[in-house]
Amino acid sequence: MIALRARARAVSRVGDRSALVAPALLVGAALVSVLIVAWFGNGQVDRSYAAIFGLGTVYGSLNALLAIGLILVYRSGRVINFSQAGFGTAATMLYLLLSSAWGWSWWFAIGAALLGAAAVGWLVEVFLIRRFSRSPRLVLTVVTIALAQTLAGFTLRMPRMWGFERLPDDPSGGLAGLPSVAPRTPIEDWSWEWFPVRFNGNHLLAVLTALVAMVALALFLRRSRVGVAVRGASENSNRAELLGINVHNVSSIVWVIAALLAAVAALAGAMVTGATVQSATGQSIRGTGGLAVAIGAGTLLRALAAAVIARMERIPVAVAACIAIAMFEQAVFWAFSRTNIVDVVLLAAVVAALLVQRRSMTRVDPSEATTWEATEEIRGVPAELASMPLVRNGIRRSIWVLAIVVAAYPWVMSPSQVNLGGVYAIYGIVGVSLVVLTGWAGQISLGQFGLVAVGALVGGLVTADLGLPFPVAVVLGSVAAAGAAVAIGIPALRIKGLFLAVTTLAFSVAVATWLLAFDWVPSRVGRPAFLFFDSRTDERSYYYLSVAGLALAVWVVQGLRRSRVGRVLIAMRDNERTAQAHGINLVRTRLTAFAISGMLAGFAGVLFAHHQSAVSPNAFGPEQSIQMFLMAVIGGLGSVWTVIVGAIYLGTASTVIDNAAGQLLASSFGVLVILVFYPSGLGALVFRARDAWLRRIALRNRIYVPSLMGDRLKEGEEARVPIRERLPEQGELPARYRLDSAIGEAGASQLTKLWRY
Repeated sequence: MIALRARARAVSRVGDRSALVAPALLVGAALVSVLIVAWFGNGQVDRSYAAIFGLGTVYGSLNALLAIGLILVYRSGRVINFSQAGFGTAATMLYLLLSSAWGWSWWFAIGAALLGAAAVGWLVEVFLIRRFSRSPRLVLTVVTIALAQTLAGFTLRMPRMWGFERLPDDPSGGLAGLPSVAPRTPIEDWSWEWFPVRFNGNHLLAVLTALVAMVALALFLRRSRVGVAVRGASENSNRAELLGINVHNVSSIVWVIAALLAAVAALAGAMVTGATVQSATGQSIRGTGGLAVAIGAGTLLRALAAAVIARMERIPVAVAACIAIAMFEQAVFWAFSRTNIVDVVLLAAVVAALLVQRRSMTRVDPSEATTWEATEEIRGVPAELASMPLVRNGIRRSIWVLAIVVAAYPWVMSPSQVNLGGVYAIYGIVGVSLVVLTGWAGQISLGQFGLVAVGALVGGLVTADLGLPFPVAVVLGSVAAAGAAVAIGIPALRIKGLFLAVTTLAFSVAVATWLLAFDWVPSRVGRPAFLFFDSRTDERSYYYLSVAGLALAVWVVQGLRRSRVGRVLIAMRDNERTAQAHGINLVRTRLTAFAISGMLAGFAGVLFAHHQSAVSPNAFGPEQSIQMFLMAVIGGLGSVWTVIVGAIYLGTASTVIDNAAGQLLASSFGVLVILVFYPSGLGALVFRARDAWLRRIALRNRIYVPSLMGDRLKEGEEARVPIRERLPEQGELPARYRLDSAIGEAGASQLTKLWRY
């Protein structure tokens, strides 16, 4: 026994030493990277080491709090919390409004913001996370994505709740009278100059607050009984539950801690940068820039990259990685006056870290074993009813009504609404591409609009710079996006599930900030005159062109679903091992799915670039990729028709709601409602109504259709039918002559009309 204890202590000492090696290596790598940047930079780095290390420590410490929250949530529930930054933005807006609009003191405003963040974290866990605790991890991940959008929309809505009214005649939805002065803090007057940056007390407060939060969290997890329970539940929740630990309460504590860490990081960052209510709403940044700030994709990516480097479990490594990333970013900024190359480096670091760490992941890791399976295959019209004139005429009339509505739309709407209709027709093509990649192949992607950007860039260059015809731009843009998708799909051969979402999000950020920032990106793209579509002066023509493109994409993908490729994709999604045992090449199949999805996204990108008459980085931000994925979930990823319902829903919401906050809430809150009540999406409800109509026809005509009647069989006495016909002179047959009906209420042996509709 003594020898075993000595051996355990020795192993613990070795583990402690190894836990210090990785952070030291990361800090050393940061120093080397600063020197490399200084070598290739413009000479400013040599005079800016104080700013690099000082600001790198400040921003790295704050990002480390986000990374710690991500690790805690992942270890407790095996889910990546994409809403981590959202808790911080909401708390910051509350603090700024209380301080600036209501004049609260700094202490009370900070306390109320932290208390509000803790309350929101607890409510989220109780009413959302606990509801999906037994669902696949990717479904729960989508819940956090929708929650991030909901928090962003609520944050942008908060000034209206404080009484600030909209500016008259302002199409961007700006508010009048928003405070433009940052609230004062107790120690902001204490400042010193560390050339070339003047630091103040807020910088010091940010570092000290982060350090205190980390130490307090370490003591809580190691010394308190609740902390030990959190650590135990994170290792094995089932075993912890058997030992008497209430895992639901532990999960609530973890989410409250994560929300508090995000709030502390965001509040300290707001004080360092001097944020105001006006800047926090993005009103000083027109267009989608404010929306991107609200979602916080760039900040979240830095914390996610550090957490991935730390294998989502080693907090000291995550802290060191955050500081190293911040120092490298500061060095790049002082050397080149911009930091977009950092996003490319982060993408490479995430992919490299996941590929290196894959061997150390357990074979039963849910994040690696699950795919997106929250889909419901939409059945066609049953063969028993397809030839009936009533069914054929009903379907034909429905198609004609839909065609008339689509064709008449640009003639009854305003030019701006016609323009918006064309946009959402293009979004429908992006949704169809997600059906192929996520609905059929099971690969979740948060970077689909990055592929759209690749297609838009190539298509815009072909027509604007090379002067080639529009069809050539469509072909080249689609092929280029397919190549980019395959490049993403190669790491996906080894990275699956949750971490593929992180990789695709990093790709989307890198495309928006780096690829579209070059001078040769076309700023002006003319609309085409193609066949009988002359859209240069008419919005209706390009609307019809966009609808025709959507119809072409639907026709191609429906044919793909009926082919062997579609069946193989479904088989691979449902069970990879069984599919491989039947001779399916998983590598080729997965890359094929990425290529087809990328080609459709590139096609949409070419249409989108010519629709917008420009290729602007603001139009292809990472928030657009998230919005497209939520659109697909709202409609349903089981069919190309259901995902179009999601595009119609968002298009209608954008037409009715004329502000960014309302549109965010319409999409994100809609996803939460869909996942809770209708996991298959709104589109599935439309097809359920169709099936109800077909069932009514089958019952009236006494036609037994198994696909429609399988879930409507009678039970008990209702399900008993006589085994022979009843003679007129006989009474009711005794029970011994009755058998359970195998065909239920649609059976031909039913003697009475007990039809249900």
